[in-house]
Amino acid sequence: MKLEELLSELRENLLRDDAELASGPDDKLWSDETLVRYINDAQQRFARKTLSLRDASTPEVVQVTLATGVSSYSLHASVLAVVSGRYDVDTADLARIGRTRVMTIPKEDPAWFDPSTVNQMNPARPIAFSTDETLDVDTKAVTLTVYPAPSATENGKIIYMRVARLPLERFTIDDTSAECELDEDYQLDMIEWAAYRALRTSDIDGHSDAAEKHRDRFMEAGDQVLKDIRRKMQAPITWEFGRNGFTWEN
Repeated sequence: MKLEELLSELRENLLRDDAELASGPDDKLWSDETLVRYINDAQQRFARKTLSLRDASTPEVVQVTLATGVSSYSLHASVLAVVSGRYDVDTADLARIGRTRVMTIPKEDPAWFDPSTVNQMNPARPIAFSTDETLDVDTKAVTLTVYPAPSATENGKIIYMRVARLPLERFTIDDTSAECELDEDYQLDMIEWAAYRALRTSDIDGHSDAAEKHRDRFMEAGDQVLKDIRRKMQAPITWEFGRNGFTWEN
């Protein structure tokens, strides 16, 4: 839906802010600028709560260019989570690990290694990544760390990611034809939060009670989207000997 449609739905059908019919065009409880600000907040919150806005095709968002000896890279500010990462020409994804599991990375040469020296692994082709730290204190951007650090051979190679992200652009009142990036199935649920934002600023005629109802509908919709996403990504459970019983197989 376009911003003008979202704005119309919010003002006319959710907020019933139609006093202009009786008192003139300027007699509104909320300005367009205010409602657009609330719609922006709703869009951001819905994307963050559900991780439903996925991207694997926007180069500046999903591609990381490796540099010799550099292991950590700050991702685009819109990235909320990395779903998977693939090294350059490979077809299989890199392994995902956390810092607490980094010592489980096998080292090919020599055949053994001391876990205490894992951070001194020789630069080579990355075989795993982690995103469990935010190291850029200025932007708070998600940080992608690859293991081991790339060697000169990998310099300029690309890590291709699948990510969950925030919308790339904020709505502005100057461009009401801008399209919402969220799935259209979720957009009417998303603006329930904008209605909550608007109504909680005023306690006229019991608006505070109405505000809570809009907030509850937003939260319920977000929970349902999370269930839908989990169902789409469901993997069969299998029994494997020597693997601690039941394991998830992707």
